[in-house]
Amino acid sequence: MTRVLMVCDGLDNGGAERQMALLASNLPAHYEVRVVSLGDGPYADVLRGRGIGLRVVPRGWRYDVSPGWRIWREMVLWRPDLVHSWGWMAGAAAAVSCKVLRIPLVDGTIRSARLPDRWRRTARFLLSRADAVIANSEAGLAAYGVSGPRAFVVHNGFEAERKPARPGESTGTTNDIPEVVMAARMVPAKDFDTLLDAAERVRDSGHRFRLTLVGSGPESERLTARAQDLIGAGVVRILDGGLEVMPVLASADIGVLLTDPRYHAEGLSNSIMEYMACGLPVVCTDSGGNREVVLDGHTGFVVPPHDAAAVADALGRLLDEPDTALRFGETGRERISTVFSAEAMVENTVRVYETVLRAGL
Repeated sequence: MTRVLMVCDGLDNGGAERQMALLASNLPAHYEVRVVSLGDGPYADVLRGRGIGLRVVPRGWRYDVSPGWRIWREMVLWRPDLVHSWGWMAGAAAAVSCKVLRIPLVDGTIRSARLPDRWRRTARFLLSRADAVIANSEAGLAAYGVSGPRAFVVHNGFEAERKPARPGESTGTTNDIPEVVMAARMVPAKDFDTLLDAAERVRDSGHRFRLTLVGSGPESERLTARAQDLIGAGVVRILDGGLEVMPVLASADIGVLLTDPRYHAEGLSNSIMEYMACGLPVVCTDSGGNREVVLDGHTGFVVPPHDAAAVADALGRLLDEPDTALRFGETGRERISTVFSAEAMVENTVRVYETVLRAGL
């Protein structure tokens, strides 16, 4: 039995948490997994529901170092064969213990393709302590300056069973009024404002459609106020999708993900994968690893950042050309089911684990 200890900063509703839970519950039978998290959240119930051993060791205050001692204690008592970190704080806490106990560390904290200057030295120092580094995109490895035999790309995986069945239905024919959706956390990094600007342009051009914004976060109240005219006109609605947005996406026709490069660059977006798994053509910002999953002109359109006119043009074309939208959606669905499946993600991660363990590090 190979023991893997996964450590993370929290269990909020995020892409990294989803991928960690997916991996932890789908590793081969000869792997035993435990998770130690520095914070609680909705994915705690998900992990426990899947039979994964979980210990939450929250910090009492910002500079509380006691969780590091608890991670040390867990490692001493359980003696994992390998540690896989999913967050910077947890990874830093585990690195010292791994070094002392001679347990290999796989650092999986690169989930974006933007490294802020103020964190550059710290991030690169922590990454240098790991025996292997996993990023979910080529763009992420490049942004963090990681290369060589320790560097691996494992793209996110999508669980096919999450997609609600829609027998006989296809993109562009599901609604009397076509529905455009953007599902993302309502934070500055996600550029809902440009999408709302584009929606006004599309409406003014005479197109009939509905825009659904799915998410929650600190920007929710401001965005609701910003969209009041469109909401009042029945063009926009705002929903909190919770942990599972697939029922909302399954009835949509076009998926959008716009990113503000001042704050963020995508690693490999779970939202984009979810759109494509539902057979939706995608409109997304040219950001980080988006081009690694979206094939411009084949599964959707990749547009410049902050360009409402380009977004409106892309949406207008997909609304005007349902056959193009259908073709893009079907090509994207096939791409997700083959290149970006959950099985591929698990197999590629196991390959990294086995490489590290064979090295005897």
